[in-house]
Amino acid sequence: MEMDCKEVVDLWNTRHHSRSVVAPILLEIGDLSASFSSFIINILRLSNLPAHLYAKRACSLQVTEAWTNDVPPFLVSSLMVDCARCAFVE
Repeated sequence: MEMDCKEVVDLWNTRHHSRSVVAPILLEIGDLSASFSSFIINILRLSNLPAHLYAKRACSLQVTEAWTNDVPPFLVSSLMVDCARCAFVE
């Protein structure tokens, strides 16, 4: 797996003995990806605004927040812009 986010890389490399809340998700990703012969994911830097806003929000939280089956209000406008841009990609 190749990526450019050091924190995610560190979590991936320690997922088998990590106490991180994302470790089970990373383990499942690893299990599922074992059945793929290959795959490529490419996210353009322009698409990082929603991720940046989400990370900024997470850094300011005192407690854990979770959104299930809905979009957090602070992300709605950036996701709409992102979806509109993706709709026109050929």
